[in-house]
Amino acid sequence: MSNPSLHLHRAGLADISTLQQVGADSYRPYYEHVWYPGGMEWYIDYCFNNERLTQEISSNNIEYYLPATPEGEVVGLLKLLPLEPIPDGSCDNAFYLEKIYLLPDFFGKGYGRQLIEMVAEMATALHREALWLQVMHNPGPIGAYADAGFKITGPTHFGHELLKEEERDGWVMVRWL
Repeated sequence: MSNPSLHLHRAGLADISTLQQVGADSYRPYYEHVWYPGGMEWYIDYCFNNERLTQEISSNNIEYYLPATPEGEVVGLLKLLPLEPIPDGSCDNAFYLEKIYLLPDFFGKGYGRQLIEMVAEMATALHREALWLQVMHNPGPIGAYADAGFKITGPTHFGHELLKEEERDGWVMVRWL
């Protein structure tokens, strides 16, 4: 499905409340089932509290984006680490796509793929050799990432205590550029 081009707004300190709202609204509908009671709210607070976002937005190697339609409607958020080695040591000159969250109204409409391509272009412009991410053992996202050129390169583990045991294992997926 073809969509109008998205605009990537790099989030700054003035965008913290928007990041918090979009982060929560784009996480809750998809991941409530993977947490023990209280876990999802803990995780949302862990990722999107004021102190953490202030620190990360001020970092030289963490970037948040609020992608929006040409009309200015925010579709989700991205969290990127433009220089982050692949955990298995296969590439130091890599770009990490840590979070790609879509709000429910924009899910399944091609926006995720468009965002992946935009991030791949950013990585290529920085002369990175690879774009990588981590994904839970869920066939839907794994298939979508595979369709976007990512390949499973090895296991990963999500060690959050409140994450259900059966949800803690995942994959590292890499797209070589």
